[in-house]
Amino acid sequence: MSVDDGFIDRILEGAVSDEEAVEFQTWLKVPENLERFALRAELHSDLRRSLRRRQIQKNALDGGTDGLVTDAVSSREQLASPIPRSRQLLALTVTALVMAACILIAFVQPESNRDPVPAYASVASVASVVSHVSGVLTKDGSTWNDAQLPVGNYELKKGLLNLQFGGGVMVYVEAPARFDAVNEKRVVLHSGRLSANVPPQGIGFTVETPEAEVVDFGTEFSVDVEGGASEVHVFDGLVRVHPGASNWRDASRSVELQASQALRITDGATEPEDISIATDRFIRNFDEPRLNYARAVKRLSPLAYYRMPIRDRGLVSEPPEYSGVVLTGEGKRPPHAKGVFAGGSLRVGVDSSGRGGRVDSPPRLSTGRFSLTAFVYLEPPTRNASVATNLEGERGNFDVSIDENAVLKATIRSNDGAASTIARGSVLPQKTWRHVVVTVDGQYLQLYEDGKLVASTPCAAMAASDSETFWFGTDAEATRVWDGRLDEVALFNRALTEEEVAALYRTAQEEIART
Repeated sequence: MSVDDGFIDRILEGAVSDEEAVEFQTWLKVPENLERFALRAELHSDLRRSLRRRQIQKNALDGGTDGLVTDAVSSREQLASPIPRSRQLLALTVTALVMAACILIAFVQPESNRDPVPAYASVASVASVVSHVSGVLTKDGSTWNDAQLPVGNYELKKGLLNLQFGGGVMVYVEAPARFDAVNEKRVVLHSGRLSANVPPQGIGFTVETPEAEVVDFGTEFSVDVEGGASEVHVFDGLVRVHPGASNWRDASRSVELQASQALRITDGATEPEDISIATDRFIRNFDEPRLNYARAVKRLSPLAYYRMPIRDRGLVSEPPEYSGVVLTGEGKRPPHAKGVFAGGSLRVGVDSSGRGGRVDSPPRLSTGRFSLTAFVYLEPPTRNASVATNLEGERGNFDVSIDENAVLKATIRSNDGAASTIARGSVLPQKTWRHVVVTVDGQYLQLYEDGKLVASTPCAAMAASDSETFWFGTDAEATRVWDGRLDEVALFNRALTEEEVAALYRTAQEEIART
């Protein structure tokens, strides 16, 4: 008899024939089958309770408290409805078997598995490496370069790592991080950041931390473990959080989190704490999605477009001949972060190893007209920091930066050698993405922020430049280093119109709402 998860689910639903039920009882006489059935039954029960609770919440929102009463009455009517005798026997059999299986699991479970520090005996692969960006992974203290991950203790010392677990679960880990791969459905995160995207086949995927256990019911969520606290952020779907260390968890304290909800569990605290969801903290995908914003930029025919994807290849340009390098130094986190949309961005300064980007073979700027578009994200208070520039002494012709007062400004060098500068007039806000556009049309230098013209000043045609190096997030002397993120940088050899700038921003806002 072939028994898969779908058949076990039908057994638990009472949707099998009497003949199938008899064969199933024979199958259960094997201890391994009994244990498998108990684990599936536990997951099945959790999911049913979760989905029912969600339906009750929906009814309450749709129809007030009457929804709750109606649901409760309906449930009682269902329980009181006649059940065929064969189904009653099957239900009693299933209940008894689940209890027996749970007792069996409790007695056969090795004592070491209940220890806070797992001792793994199996060497089977539980996950595979999909990709990494400058990743340095160790297993039990030794460098691990294999594409398959067996159970064991791991540390991501550097870079980013994309793993695939059972059921198609995609996990993204950001260095520094320590984690244990327990099996295809379970990870223990001791420290660091982890994001998971769980399809329906992966329901039940679990992340355990020193302060909590997070069980997924088909969703996208992130976990951050640092300094005696664990944070859980849910971006889509539903997770159940069991607070407490592994040997002190009380099921009655479990909390369900839905999309746009977040929770902090602190060691020693009596109750979890509701917190604001951090949409910009976690890297949840290595791929740059095909977005309407990117298509809108390309329709405007940029000379070079830097989407700042999370790649090992450096500072990637479209077209590729204008690609550059990502500059790095000492730092805790990688030179990448979540971007303004679903992909990545260039992270400079803060606590990262990023020191900006450099393009040694940039496109020529020789028409006297120019535009630069970018998304900027400033994290800590910063002064005199560069967004993008090619000025170096008497060379170069453009600079976009913030001054000593943290005010965004743009400087253009004209054909006569004169420099024109324009500023937005107020301090650039922190920890929020801003869409910035600078244009030069031969008569005016103009600065836009979030689709609106914020400053304008007379300016002659921009001086030509052939091969001056472009710098992003820094300058030639490395004295004006950005502290934050840069994303979606595009350069044009013409001045974008006010209508084009506004349309770009509207498209970006629509994209942000979707992602």
